Amino acid sequence: GTTNSSLTWAGAAGRVTLCDLDPPAVEPRVLRSLLYFSLEARDFVVGRRAIDEYLGEDMQGTLIQSIKTFLADNSFEQTWINNRFYKLEDLIAVIFRHVHAVIRSLTDEEPFLVIGRPAVFVERPEREHLAQEPIAAGLAYESTLSSPELALIADLGGGTSDFTVMRLGSGTGGDRRDDILATRGVQIGGDTFDARIMAHKLTKYFGAGTTFRSMEGRQMPFPKHLLAKLGHWHQVPFLRDRRTRDLLGRIEWASTDPDAVVAFRSLVEGNYSFFLFQEIEKAKSRLSEQTEAVIRFRAESIDIEERLTREEFERLIAADQAIVRRCMQAALAAAGVKAGDINSVFLTGGSAQIPAIRRMFADEFGDEKLKAEDYITSVAFGLGLSALRSSAAGAGS
Repeated sequence: GTTNSSLTWAGAAGRVTLCDLDPPAVEPRVLRSLLYFSLEARDFVVGRRAIDEYLGEDMQGTLIQSIKTFLADNSFEQTWINNRFYKLEDLIAVIFRHVHAVIRSLTDEEPFLVIGRPAVFVERPEREHLAQEPIAAGLAYESTLSSPELALIADLGGGTSDFTVMRLGSGTGGDRRDDILATRGVQIGGDTFDARIMAHKLTKYFGAGTTFRSMEGRQMPFPKHLLAKLGHWHQVPFLRDRRTRDLLGRIEWASTDPDAVVAFRSLVEGNYSFFLFQEIEKAKSRLSEQTEAVIRFRAESIDIEERLTREEFERLIAADQAIVRRCMQAALAAAGVKAGDINSVFLTGGSAQIPAIRRMFADEFGDEKLKAEDYITSVAFGLGLSALRSSAAGAGS
């Protein structure tokens, strides 16, 4: 996944089991989708180990987050890490190799793989079976039902928001394509909401609103393209190039607020973006239970203490939420059903816990129809069910 990855094993006994992908982590069944080139190991490490070694090596290397997001960016082809160019496929393969090693610890046989993908992302042929993630979440919810339902499955993750209208409980095996009435998705998720907080509340600490004197003597605003990258935390490590360093050096001596430029350089050169966005995410999570939260972050020349209210946060994400709502309504229209026809709405993904998002579904369908299971692992569990049924169908044919 964009933020987290999970693995399920559908064994011969017909059971679906969530596997430990990251034993050092607090939740070993969830692997953070980040990687770090360890200077000591001279190789990439992933998940909790990536964070630990990054801290242990005084944050000298490059910590890369949300690498999957770049699959939708045709401009990203390769990057320079530790005196070597790496293609995007090379970096993503690091995570897959880690998962593959876990699979090999479960079986010596060549397994049948079902890999989840968002409803709308990048269409490309694969040898493995690619299952849409909201459909997998629907299968996970179906395993809890005792009677048929017409359901809307909403998978609201870090990178995308995906919807499926699906008949559930009508059968547990065979070809389910006729039960899937419609799927829709949009590239808006928890990372988008974090970016809004960064852009509207925190970029002022890094030069937003300041100017600098150009070589021609004109007052110029701090470069917007640099501030825009701060909103996408997975892009910040790639600002550690000579061109950006030289630009910041020229701006600093001519800036109306050189301390803010120094803070920008500290964020980039110190590779602190991951930890700053952790604080943003924590504040966002607290707003699910509280009416306000404070974002605090201090490192080198960076000193942030910013209050954020739930009302303010909801204003920041209102435009994105409206797009998500229209996508949800498009899924209903494509299925030829109305909100009143839906028996249940199954919510999964971290962003489903945001009160404004949950309220959006309650307003549309009624609070009594909203259902939720494990926000992080329900998609993986559904993919395991899909694998079990697909392999059984293959054996039967």
